[in-house]
Amino acid sequence: MKRNIILSIIACGASLALCPGLQAQDAAPAASASGTNAAGGGHQWGHGGAGQLARLTTALSLTPDQQTQIKPIVDTFHTAMQSVMQDSSLALTDKRAKIKDARDTETSQINAILTPDQQTKFAALQAQMRNHHRDGAQGEVSPSPATTP
Repeated sequence: MKRNIILSIIACGASLALCPGLQAQDAAPAASASGTNAAGGGHQWGHGGAGQLARLTTALSLTPDQQTQIKPIVDTFHTAMQSVMQDSSLALTDKRAKIKDARDTETSQINAILTPDQQTKFAALQAQMRNHHRDGAQGEVSPSPATTP
């Protein structure tokens, strides 16, 4: 009898401890879907094309002309990501494939605008992001380490 009471108390305590975390998780997707995630974390498509462009501008020292050319590319990618993530009819493998296609298209279009030095930096930035996702960012469509070749 005492054991059941203790287990009930522990279960209640655990559920109370988890509730604030669940509420915070529920609030984050709403903010990121609008592209206004002020925390700066999460997937790049949660920040909108403007956020990604700002990060690329800083990391790659983009010229104003390059920024003008890259903006529609990252905006298109952001829109595609929102569409894929909101499409509940797609299986996870289909979402991954669509995201890979969109990212490959975005990368090739951006690389065409960059100088060779910027392309090297861009490739390093992408590798860093892939490693970040593999090392712990548990996104819905990020491949797990076990499924990555």
